[in-house]
Amino acid sequence: MARKLFYKIIDDGRNKISNSDWDSVLRLQHWYNSEFIWTAGKLGFKMYVVFPNPEQPTMDFENLHNIIHQRRQELTTLGLSDNETIKQLESEGLIIAQKGGYFENCIASGFTRVAGNEFNAYLVCEFLLKASIILPDSVISAYDEGSFVKSKEIEFKNGCLILYLHDKARLSFYKGMINNRHVFSIVDPSKYDQHQSYQSMIFNFNQLGIEEKINITKDWNWLGFENNYDRNGDDVQGFDLNKKVPNFTLELI
Repeated sequence: MARKLFYKIIDDGRNKISNSDWDSVLRLQHWYNSEFIWTAGKLGFKMYVVFPNPEQPTMDFENLHNIIHQRRQELTTLGLSDNETIKQLESEGLIIAQKGGYFENCIASGFTRVAGNEFNAYLVCEFLLKASIILPDSVISAYDEGSFVKSKEIEFKNGCLILYLHDKARLSFYKGMINNRHVFSIVDPSKYDQHQSYQSMIFNFNQLGIEEKINITKDWNWLGFENNYDRNGDDVQGFDLNKKVPNFTLELI
């Protein structure tokens, strides 16, 4: 599987999201997904994961997708928010909605496959930073399987960053990140202008020659974990998301 960035808003009784604020997050998400080139996956922040209802008794299941799409457009035209639309479709028996997105015990959650595209990782975290400003009553937790987020785990709160230290042996490293305002790696976006799209399948693998098979299976970089950095986990020059963060906080666990 390609390297991913995960993001969640935990359902802990303190985090809250209004329908209007969530619609603003969805508009921001749509802009990011439309404006930039994503080579492995796109932003997928969701409050509900929606499935067509296979037990819908009154309609042809083969046409259910089209019926849901048309009904959704009608409800949106009437001024319903995205959450209100989903609840209405569910009440009409057209869909089954899983609350919280992809993960349990969440108000909203999602993930983005970025593989080896560090500029896509930058875009994910920039989006989350802006989304945290739109959602003032929520904390967005994020985890990077790669190295763009130097601490791996972070939280976004009102445009600021919170880092949690679990291992006191790493206290000096974490303090250095905070003092130097360097939690995110510097990324040169020009390196990814022609970045190859991630693929999870190798077509016609069985028809390849033995030398081709050996070369492919030895090259694990196709999984998206290759190191594209120039120096100390950073590019020599490029976009610095740290400069957009007004405040960094370190909390000991």
